[in-house]
Amino acid sequence: MPIRYRCKRCGFVLFEFNRVGQDYWGVPTPEEVYRLSGGVCPRCKSLLDIPGPGEIRSRIEIRPAVTLRYTVPRTVPSEPAATRP
Repeated sequence: MPIRYRCKRCGFVLFEFNRVGQDYWGVPTPEEVYRLSGGVCPRCKSLLDIPGPGEIRSRIEIRPAVTLRYTVPRTVPSEPAATRP
């Protein structure tokens, strides 16, 4: 699940972190993204704010890692299988 930093006014994605190993530094802080853009949104030219801890919104989605296609019947045979001599 990517981490996206967006402009509060227009919703423009200022920075997107897609996967581990994308760069050497890891996930940037909001202050680092602010410095990368110069404190101004490239699309709407509004001044950006560095959000406080209570202002950061997160949506966490938990997805199953494996999807099963087939089900295994859970019946137990009543008699043991006959063996041939």
